[in-house]
Amino acid sequence: MPEDQDAFSDEESLSRIYLALKKDVGIDFTYYKRSTILRRIERRLMVTHTASLAEYANVLDTDNAEVSTLAKEILIGVTSFFRDPAFFEVLKSRVITSIVKNAGEREPIRVWSAGCSTGEEAYSVAILFREVMEELQIKRDVKIFATDIDVKAIEKAGKGVFGESIIEDVTPERLARFFVKRERTYHIIKDIRQMVIFAPHNMLSDPPFGKLDLICCRNVMIYFQPVLQRSLFAIFHTALKNGGYLFLGKSETANEYPNVFQPACSTEKIYIHNGAGKIDSPAPTSFNIPTVQAVPTRHTIPDSARSVDYGLESIYTNYLERFLPASVIINENNDVIHFFGNYLDFVSIAPGKATFNLFTIVNRDLSLAASTALSRCRSDHESVTYEGIRVDCPSGPKVIDLVAQPIPMPGNLDADLVAMLFIEQRADAQHQEGIIEKYDIEATAARRIADLESELRESQSDLQSTIGELETVNEELQAANEELLTANEELQSSNEELQSVNEELYTVNSEYQQKVDELTMTTNDLSNFLSSTMIGILFIDENFNIRKFTEYVGREFQLMDHDVGRPIQIFAHSFPDEDIVGDAETVLKNLTPIDREITAMNGRHYTLRIAPYRTTDNTIKGLVITIIDSLGSEARAHA
Repeated sequence: MPEDQDAFSDEESLSRIYLALKKDVGIDFTYYKRSTILRRIERRLMVTHTASLAEYANVLDTDNAEVSTLAKEILIGVTSFFRDPAFFEVLKSRVITSIVKNAGEREPIRVWSAGCSTGEEAYSVAILFREVMEELQIKRDVKIFATDIDVKAIEKAGKGVFGESIIEDVTPERLARFFVKRERTYHIIKDIRQMVIFAPHNMLSDPPFGKLDLICCRNVMIYFQPVLQRSLFAIFHTALKNGGYLFLGKSETANEYPNVFQPACSTEKIYIHNGAGKIDSPAPTSFNIPTVQAVPTRHTIPDSARSVDYGLESIYTNYLERFLPASVIINENNDVIHFFGNYLDFVSIAPGKATFNLFTIVNRDLSLAASTALSRCRSDHESVTYEGIRVDCPSGPKVIDLVAQPIPMPGNLDADLVAMLFIEQRADAQHQEGIIEKYDIEATAARRIADLESELRESQSDLQSTIGELETVNEELQAANEELLTANEELQSSNEELQSVNEELYTVNSEYQQKVDELTMTTNDLSNFLSSTMIGILFIDENFNIRKFTEYVGREFQLMDHDVGRPIQIFAHSFPDEDIVGDAETVLKNLTPIDREITAMNGRHYTLRIAPYRTTDNTIKGLVITIIDSLGSEARAHA
């Protein structure tokens, strides 16, 4: 690293951080919400005691663990069952019911839960489909593709195991119907688990799914910059069937694309897809990367607004030397920061709590003109003059000209200072610069109303953006809270931890349980068959150790359950004239079966067969010794 590392700009350092993340975890965070990224980095700066972005970028170059930690904190995995319950009820009644009714008997229903995190959303949708099919008494093949970029979250989702906290989100009826409680955890039942296919997937770069009836992508796009949001809507447009549905989070909207995603339930953010519509996809390359501010050594990323000492006393004093009339200097917050001349006729301090806001202290006759002139001055960056304003002053009626004049700052510094002058007698108008208008209260009022409406629209847009930011912050707080809960759970006793591990292993193998059950049933059937036909079977390995035996042969060799694993040579049998062990050695050597009649001590006759034990790949793994009661077989044959 060069010695002048401080020469790196913060934008260059941030680009290095993005590069380290992409190299280590394979995710490009460049166009994620900048505010979210910076908040997560700021937190890591504090934890790692790092003074700047450049220094933190150096840390990431050498510490893969820190890269993984940062990526994990950026990928906030906040979710819950039936998040916004009223929205899910509408989804069930208006969307899922329609999909199930309209689907053909052999037509699969395909759903994509994009950004599913730890699986609660995907399982919620699966439960709703199951309920609808039961209510309509219809069976359909429902496949829910649940994906997320976080591999560890997908692994957890696939286990289908959740803590006791889900009782706050899942009704008791659904808990009893769709979950099995084991100790302090809830396991999703097999029927629901088999409806969901979990897979790691980058929705912005990996191939999307197709022919989808429903896409659920909730509270994902609030983390993306607009360029990624547009890309994602284009992907959804390609993936959905014509007439398919899109289900977004409550702080997200598809209203920017009304010809493609038409509102079906506006409040619940459910849209119906118009396959014939068109959506403009953003260019895939050459995006402009927004800038970031410097990160000071006190570990904080500064706000855009900070109080600055502009040396104002000398600047605006020199600037106003040529003005003799009453005037005031106004800052960006519309507060008066200096008074000049005989201003008492035009502004006055009212009794009560002190305030220097211009529109609180200015003469009522000047309020409309002052607000309009100030707004135009700031938007047009030039002087604005209103002539011939009649003002009822304490010293008597006056007719004045009102001038709003921007104050230039040294070094092109944008301080947003404005001088407002109240001129009773001024020089010839041709020497006045900027916009000069005869004051017309109706025209001024109309202009001011238009300005206020424009400001209102901007405020509404800013409010929506702020709501999105607050939603993001709330997600982060919830993520931090869940991390604390997880840390608390990790402090359980060792017995509880072992139990949890065992239950996780059981969950991983749950999908194979059906095969195991079938195999067990087959084994039981075979055992019952052999027992009922009075056939004794003894399995021994290549070292002549007992592997398994049936009850019938156990009596002849005096075997018990705990004898499994012991050598057959140490056990006596009921056939004194037979060298069964010697015969077994011969068969194992020659691989030729022996089949003959033998007689027991009680005089009963049996058929003895010793044959090699062959696996499906024709490997010899020991011997099978079979003893059949010949008399019993003949008696059954005669019967």
